Amino acid sequence: MTLIITELSEYGIAMVADSAMRYAGRPPYVKNDCEKLQQIPYLKAGISMWGLGGIRGTRTDLWIKKFIINHAHIKSLDEFANELANTLQQAVGSTKIESGFHLAGYIEKDGVKLPTLYHIRNVEGNFLHYDFHNFIAGHDFPPQEITTAPYPKLRNGDYGPYAWISDAIEIRLDEIMEFMLPAIDASLAGKKIPSPTLEGRLRYLDAHVSFISGLYASSELLPSIGGNILSLGITPIGSYLRPLR
Repeated sequence: MTLIITELSEYGIAMVADSAMRYAGRPPYVKNDCEKLQQIPYLKAGISMWGLGGIRGTRTDLWIKKFIINHAHIKSLDEFANELANTLQQAVGSTKIESGFHLAGYIEKDGVKLPTLYHIRNVEGNFLHYDFHNFIAGHDFPPQEITTAPYPKLRNGDYGPYAWISDAIEIRLDEIMEFMLPAIDASLAGKKIPSPTLEGRLRYLDAHVSFISGLYASSELLPSIGGNILSLGITPIGSYLRPLR
């Protein structure tokens, strides 16, 4: 299982992922050593993964790392997304394991760099039900100017608990900022949670994944969302931000 989140905002692109990897065994076990979020330096982009643990005998994070290196000649996100979808279809097109990759970066339109997000995947639906199809380079969020919340966001893996909990958090956060903070200290009136910066958005999403990780660890479930939380911020000028924990 996995939890990956990608969000587009006026501050930049925020991507987070856990690092737990489930291994078959009797009983199954988990190791927190999977690099589910990686950079694509030549495209100034990021990519994260969910679903399949391995592709043609190679762990998926190692497979995509090699794919990134071997396709350094690619010049655009669209070309990368379509090449990845075609390669996945040839390699594991018959799989009945729901799987996908978030691919995010910036595309220039009319002289302006705009955030965009692809979801290369073999399913449609949600955590309650998926319908399978061939791998496609879904351009779920075309290049767009973003100025206000709610921000475009894509979440995949075992994201059901996160979806419900995060919706509740959003409601309570508004109440905390409007009523509780000023009641505690008048100087806190108007303070934002999270802070209106790319690092603030990253830390906010990181906190959500960390909470779900802790929830799994405290339960009778296999702790298959967990380990170090990987985070990556991408700005319009192509620089990366990895905040310290």
